[in-house]
Amino acid sequence: MKLRTFFTAAALTVLFAAAPVVAHADHWGDWDDHHEWHDAHWWHDNHPGWVWHHHPEWVNAYPEWREHDGDWDEGHVWRDRGWWYDHHPEWVHEHHHDWERWRD
Repeated sequence: MKLRTFFTAAALTVLFAAAPVVAHADHWGDWDDHHEWHDAHWWHDNHPGWVWHHHPEWVNAYPEWREHDGDWDEGHVWRDRGWWYDHHPEWVHEHHHDWERWRD
């Protein structure tokens, strides 16, 4: 009886410990200036430069954003699209024809 109680308690502990991680992953987002909540995808679609400036950690949850949002420089430092346009626009035109300048 004691062993069954121990395993039940252990299983419930694991279940409750994992629940906040799962719930948190689905709730990446932030409030806008009008106190309206927007999820991470809305921010990325509408203000990608803002995402990279304020919440670069979201990219860990959505690594596919890296494909279109920036590139590595010669020193292997990640630079977002806005940085490339500001510092090396000729490089952007040569290497990333699909990029458009962010308006953030």
